[in-house]
Order: sequence, then structure tokens, then C-alpha cells
Amino acid sequence: MATTPHFRSNTAKASSFGLLANGSSGPWDVAIDEATSGPDRWYAQIEGPAAAFYFEIPSLEVVGRMVHFLAASSEPTLHESPDSLVLSKDKKAPIALVRDDEHADRFFLVVGAADNPVARFALAGADVSNISRALEQILEDLDE
Repeated sequence: MATTPHFRSNTAKASSFGLLANGSSGPWDVAIDEATSGPDRWYAQIEGPAAAFYFEIPSLEVVGRMVHFLAASSEPTLHESPDSLVLSKDKKAPIALVRDDEHADRFFLVVGAADNPVARFALAGADVSNISRALEQILEDLDE
């Protein structure tokens, strides 16, 4: 069966990325893919029992920022930490990690503009701990 040029170009793009680092804890898996050719580009993949997200990140620093952002809910600080952390590079459909203002251990992964999101996925309790552990494993991989 012949493939269309459009299909071939998508396949070629998909094969130019490889796994850079990954982490897993409980039912959550987090991976960072890296472009194997062309300009530096990275993608984050967050998969859990009820949702999966795959998006381009502006830099690898996002991983450390996520760890710090999630940990800040359980650590008292002298200054107030920001309410959200933009994770994705796409400005048209941003993905952000948003701190809940009612429950200290709850966050939301928000897709779209903050004032009119396309989707909000709640993360709380064990999910936050598991994602944090998976992200810490990625930081260890990146340090090697």
C-alpha cells in the first residue's frame, strides 16, 4: 500500500526524537524526549491512570522547576510562591501546572488559557508524590 507524502513526513518527524530521561512511580510515568537532529527540542510525556499529556517544553530546566513547584506546597517559605508554572512551549495551547488555592496538596494540569481552559486535570495526594518522585528520577538521569 502506498503512503501519502503527508504520512511520510509525520513518520520522519516522529523518528527524529529519542528518549533522554524517564522516571516512574506508582501508576505515573514521566519521560523527556530529545530531538536527535536539527535544533535542540524537548518534549515531556506525563502518563497516569486516567490521563496522558505530551507537549514541547522550552528547556530541560522545566523539570527542576516542576520538582520545586510541587515541593513548595509542603514546605513553608518566607515568600509566597507563584500560583502557576507554564510547562509548554506552545503559546496557542499552553499547558500549566496550577496550585489549588483551597487544598495545599492539590494541583491542576491546565490545557489552554488560564481564564478559559480547554481542560483541567486534578492532581492530589499520592498522585503529586508519585509525579514528584518520577521527576526526581529524571533529574538524576539528566545529571549523569
